[in-house]
Amino acid sequence: MEKANAIILAGGKNTRIARNKAFIQLAGKTVLENTINILQKIFSQVIIVTNRKEAYLKFKAFVAVDLIRESGPLGGIFSGLCYSTSYYSFVVGSDMPFPQIGLIQLLLEKCTNQDVVIPETNGEVEPLFAIYSKNCLPVIFHHLQKHDLRIRHILGELRVERVGEEEIDTVDPEHLSFFNINTPEDLKKAQTLLSRASNSR
Repeated sequence: MEKANAIILAGGKNTRIARNKAFIQLAGKTVLENTINILQKIFSQVIIVTNRKEAYLKFKAFVAVDLIRESGPLGGIFSGLCYSTSYYSFVVGSDMPFPQIGLIQLLLEKCTNQDVVIPETNGEVEPLFAIYSKNCLPVIFHHLQKHDLRIRHILGELRVERVGEEEIDTVDPEHLSFFNINTPEDLKKAQTLLSRASNSR
């Protein structure tokens, strides 16, 4: 098995922006395409977890269906870990257009005997930009059975390595990795960030 695979969670309901966030176009590519392209530079397998498989078959990734429907991101993590061929898997949301390779690699370097490696900023963890091991599966399944879907609730039952801001700032000083598109205003900000990046080249 490879040391780690990547899992993209694409099961959101897009309630605050009236379209599928993964398919939003930024600089001629969808957010999801951009994320896949970045992840494929690091991981040999990229898995998209969704409840609408047909919509994602055009992408160059393995498309997996949620094993437990209506269970939110925690259910998506569970499904992705079940499908993954690696002990560790990096998990990211499909609406996060700027994952920084340096930060992903930093998290990977922390994978020794932990169950979860997760960034922490302003006292809050970033559960949709983190690494989870297959050892999380029984704990997650227990919470899903209780319909306790908050990812943070599983952490107290697992071996967790928190990566603090001081280390994050060395590879992602603007914390772009955690930026996600939830609203039309977020989309405008993403377009501004892309334009700024292009102009600085």
